[in-house]
Amino acid sequence: MRRLFVVAIAAAMALGVAAAQEADKLPRAEATEAQKAEFHKMFPLVWGNGVDELHAIMVLKDGKVIYEETDPAHTIYEKHVMWSASKTFTATAVGFAVQDGLLRTSDRMVDIIGDLCPPDRPEWMDEITVWHLLTMSAGLAGENSSQHCRRGKLKDWAREILAAPMHFRPGDYFQYNSMETYLLSVIVSRVTGERLDKYLEHKLFGPLGISDWWWEISPQDYAAGGWGLFISAESLAKMGQFMLQRGVWNGKRLLDAAWFDEAMSPQIMQDKNKEKKGSGEGNQGYGYQMWCCTHGAYRLDGAWGQYAIIIPEKNAVVVILEHSTNTPEVFKGVWNYIYPNL
Repeated sequence: MRRLFVVAIAAAMALGVAAAQEADKLPRAEATEAQKAEFHKMFPLVWGNGVDELHAIMVLKDGKVIYEETDPAHTIYEKHVMWSASKTFTATAVGFAVQDGLLRTSDRMVDIIGDLCPPDRPEWMDEITVWHLLTMSAGLAGENSSQHCRRGKLKDWAREILAAPMHFRPGDYFQYNSMETYLLSVIVSRVTGERLDKYLEHKLFGPLGISDWWWEISPQDYAAGGWGLFISAESLAKMGQFMLQRGVWNGKRLLDAAWFDEAMSPQIMQDKNKEKKGSGEGNQGYGYQMWCCTHGAYRLDGAWGQYAIIIPEKNAVVVILEHSTNTPEVFKGVWNYIYPNL
């Protein structure tokens, strides 16, 4: 009897989530048959080598979903791992904290979480600001520490990453490090008094109608920040549209446009010369926890292909959820099949 009761409760909760998703759906429009034929070419492109998977595609134009397609094993509404696309949500929480007057990008890390830094810390550590963490230029060691967190090898995530040697002086270079995003999560939690995911629940998720989400939490009760968010393709599309609209949702401004002017511009170059763009999608500059693209676009980017590509020139957003080892081919498909047909 107890088991039947638990099953009934779970079913009711699932129906409640489904009802909320239906009520909060993005508006729909219909792509032309010619557009659909071109957009669909993404599937055989990714599946071509026999090991990669394309789970879902959504294309938004002028605020409406004009194309959506999934493979047989996935849906537009199920929660999907975001991997490092989670980072842009963490940066957006920083933006809300800045807007609320609780934080500045120029604030020093040690003034907020200095109790987590080692007493014999290197002199450079006192120079790290929120801006350095946002732009992956803090100089902290150990990108693979995020893997160690997920595998349970690190116990106190912040203290252990801050105890590692520094690679360079803050601001000198771009060096991708998911643990710097985790430190942003800790900082947001400290200044707001709320865990980052809970802060975003009423600042962002609620207003955007993102009701079905989950975020990995550290042993110290902070959201992982740099990874660990699970949301649906529809929810990721909402985030992309929110960023395309530079903080406006349903006619109401939620976050200052000035934040997006900074977040979606190349704050630092991936090339150590720091002066020019390189070739390819990974060398167009890095904003606040998001990547600049060719074609004047920007993207949320997660491992193995979790993307929300924001294309202001076309007033469009392209969402791709996959498990792919061939990123250049995927972007070639976006620019060859989707972009010219928007």
